[in-house]
Amino acid sequence: MKRAVIILATGGLLGMLAGAGIYRHQTATERALWCCKNPEMAWLQHEFQMTDGQLNQVETLDASYQASCADVCRRIQATNELVRLEFTSQATNSLKLEHLLAGAAQVREECQLNMLKYCQAVSREMPPQQGKRYLEWVGKRVLDPTGKVVMPMDGDSGHGN
Repeated sequence: MKRAVIILATGGLLGMLAGAGIYRHQTATERALWCCKNPEMAWLQHEFQMTDGQLNQVETLDASYQASCADVCRRIQATNELVRLEFTSQATNSLKLEHLLAGAAQVREECQLNMLKYCQAVSREMPPQQGKRYLEWVGKRVLDPTGKVVMPMDGDSGHGN
């Protein structure tokens, strides 16, 4: 009986060690990318086979895009707040509300257009086949079947970027 327990315990331990070793081996590339200072960019470089020079260009594009995106985010929040204030006002003016909603839609459209232009610029920094694959990959995540830009709503900014 004692021998059977030892055999089962040893087998279980060896099975767990083998599983851990296989997991470690299979996830080595992904884990290595997360150790970088900018794992998203490291993943992009790895996934789309970019050179260091191409990655540097994309990082420059990204820094510029993030700055302009932050500005547009602030404008979206401001227009959303104006719409909310007008809507909850006791003396809501439907024409003013309509005008504010049109302005809010225009800022969201600007945000979406900026994002799509950024993605196209990033794709141009990649090897041609990879750039095409990148646009297909992005397209599946941000365009619905009709081609409309889909940006999941995010509680902080009121838009999905």
